[in-house]
Amino acid sequence: MYKTLPLLTLLLCASASAQLRADIQKDTPVGQATMRVYGGEQLLFQATTPGLNAVTESKFSPDGKWLLNIADGSGYVQLWDVEKGERVKTFLSQSSRIFGADFTPDGQRLLLDFSGSKGMADSRRPGYLSPTLWNLATLERIAFVYNDKRESFYDGKVTFSTNGERMAFIRQSSHSYGPVSVWNAKTGAHIATISRLPYPQGAAQTGGAGSVDARLSPDGSRVLVQYVDGRLAEYDANTGTLLKMRGKVAEAEAKAQLERFTQSGK
Repeated sequence: MYKTLPLLTLLLCASASAQLRADIQKDTPVGQATMRVYGGEQLLFQATTPGLNAVTESKFSPDGKWLLNIADGSGYVQLWDVEKGERVKTFLSQSSRIFGADFTPDGQRLLLDFSGSKGMADSRRPGYLSPTLWNLATLERIAFVYNDKRESFYDGKVTFSTNGERMAFIRQSSHSYGPVSVWNAKTGAHIATISRLPYPQGAAQTGGAGSVDARLSPDGSRVLVQYVDGRLAEYDANTGTLLKMRGKVAEAEAKAQLERFTQSGK
């Protein structure tokens, strides 16, 4: 049981998350932690609960309505209602790791890259292999996010189209870079996969280059991919078809092009 002390009710606007912050003082008192949530310099609420002691990261939704407290290493994610100053749900992993926890741009859904609730494992395959998509209005799971090629790992590396319709994952591990996969951000359905990019003829490497970054155009119709060898390529997000090569550029220029593509599609 946790104790919460709401101090005021705040009308939140779309830019509210930029002004919000959560400060957590651990072992105050011993064995518990106290969290204070601020809007600018104003204290919105504070709460004391043992579960806050293991929090490794906090995130607010873009509209400022929700707060995630992520306990990577302890295997759970807390969801808090900022206006009410209440914890409304705790998502439990079957392992200690939390690979990713992200709000969609409209703040209506939550993407979790871990096994989800222990009582809701997918009978078709182990739950820990699939991220899950949740409806924040109902706090119900919308879908497991996966396909048969196991391309739904994202390990915190996800990009959304600004219209909130689509999301793209980059599958990476400690020893390799994988393809980019595009998904419906409302239903969790798989849309397309952008494969590794073949190395140019005569290159010392064989096979294909894996991706290190990817961004969706504002409407989600195209995706720009940065590969491990520095090349940029633009694809149709509906089919995974290559539209054009942008060539090999320096890291700073690649980041600038990716950011511009996210904002304007150019």
